[in-house]
This record gives sequence, structure tokens and C-alpha cells, in this order.
Amino acid sequence: MRLLNILNRIYDEEILAKLSFLKNIKLFDGIKKRQLIHVLESLQERTYLKGETLFAQGDIGRALFIVFDGNIALSRLDPVTQKSSVIAQVHPGEFFGEMALLEEMPRTATAHATEDTKVFMLFKIKLESLLFARPTIGVVIAAQLAKILSARLRAIIEKPLEG
Repeated sequence: MRLLNILNRIYDEEILAKLSFLKNIKLFDGIKKRQLIHVLESLQERTYLKGETLFAQGDIGRALFIVFDGNIALSRLDPVTQKSSVIAQVHPGEFFGEMALLEEMPRTATAHATEDTKVFMLFKIKLESLLFARPTIGVVIAAQLAKILSARLRAIIEKPLEG
């Protein structure tokens, strides 16, 4: 019985740590901490080893990735030179692949772990289930997603032209 209590406490602490982490993710701004348990239940957790590819440019996107621990490099293949270059580094607390939550289209970059990395994945189908089962949570996520994509698009539009 004592071992069971210790295991339950460890499990509870792990869950609380994950909930605390999710509370700081911009995508979940506005979701109450007690509601985040439903978000956590919708996420799939996975660890990628250093050098492992999460997805390749051109793969169909079906999930958003949140870096819990580790580091991910995003790179693009230049169609002319056929050379790959890193376009972004994604660190703990950051996410990428959010366009996959809106439509299942080819990925615009390749993602690979630059060190052992733990991620949470939110699949489009899980978000859709969350929208129906917990509409208040789904609406917050959808609104945040719209704001984030708008800000990223605005940053691209307002970027000075090279010349």
C-alpha cells in the first residue's frame, strides 16, 4: 500500500508539472488550469532521439508539436540548389506545425531533433474532438491559433524587402 501511495504521488507530481508547463504555452492562453487536464488528455507524448526526424518537408501534416524538453531544428530544402538549410530552432515551451491543425497539407520544412527531445503532439483529429466535447476549450485554442498565425503572417509581410 505504501508503494502505491508513493507511485500515486510521483504520478500526480508529473501530471502537475505537465499542466504547469502547458499553462505557459501561448496556444493555451485563456484556458483555466483545471481545464488543461482535458488538453493534456488530448496530447500524445513522444521522445525523439538526437538526429531523429519528426517529419520531412512534403509529408502531410496532421499534428502540431510542442517542445517539452530538448531542441528541434527546422530546415528547408532549396529547390534550385538542393541544399538544406536550418530556418529555425525550436526550444522548450515553443511549438511548430500549427498549420496542420487547420488543413492536412504538405509540410513546408523538415523537423529533426538536435538532441534527445520530448514533445507533445496535438493531432488535428484530437483538436476536432476537443472542439465538440469541450467547446469552451476548443474555441480558446482556435482563437489563439488565429492570433498566432496572423502575427506570423504580419511579420512576414512587414519584413523589409531584400534588394
